[in-house]
Amino acid sequence: MMRIFLYLILILSFSCTAFAAGTPEQAVRDAQRAIDAKNADRFEQLVDVRHILDAATDMLLAEADKPNGLLPPMLALMFSSVKDSQALAGLRALIVRETHAFVRYGVLSGNFAGTPDHSVRPGGMLAPLFGDVSTGRKEMRIAGPSAPDGQNQALLPVELKDHGNDNSYPLLLRLQWLSPDWRIVEIVNLPDIWNQIMAEAKAQR
Repeated sequence: MMRIFLYLILILSFSCTAFAAGTPEQAVRDAQRAIDAKNADRFEQLVDVRHILDAATDMLLAEADKPNGLLPPMLALMFSSVKDSQALAGLRALIVRETHAFVRYGVLSGNFAGTPDHSVRPGGMLAPLFGDVSTGRKEMRIAGPSAPDGQNQALLPVELKDHGNDNSYPLLLRLQWLSPDWRIVEIVNLPDIWNQIMAEAKAQR
């Protein structure tokens, strides 16, 4: 179930046509170039990975509170051992930190671009949790034009095609202008994507 993080963070692994400079669409194109170049630092300039991970982790914690939650056995065991709020906060920080490390590994290794370099190995305490993550290319397709949404912000509808499992996920991205680039800061319909992935997990049981 840790694949939820991969789907939420790999929103920019796609091939697209050229767009005008200085637009939200261009930010997506530039992020693709960073992925293809295995440039994790540039990727994070264009995607607020930490903020998106924070939101996804909150949903993971909510899933852990459900009697029949769909968590990997290792995570379920970790959550069951948590006895107080301080320990829970520490576990939450660990998940965010380890998932962030995995995202950087995905870019540096070329996995997210569909051109894996197997000599690059994942690290971290929770690396085994990502063993069932689809390593197929994630292709984002622009589903419509960007639209202004408040001061220095825009919304952009896209479709994420996972060539590893042949599933598609409709995403609504919020981007913010932070000179000199637009930056993806939020997946607006994150709850809908979470529910879709949870439904897929139940169907595989």
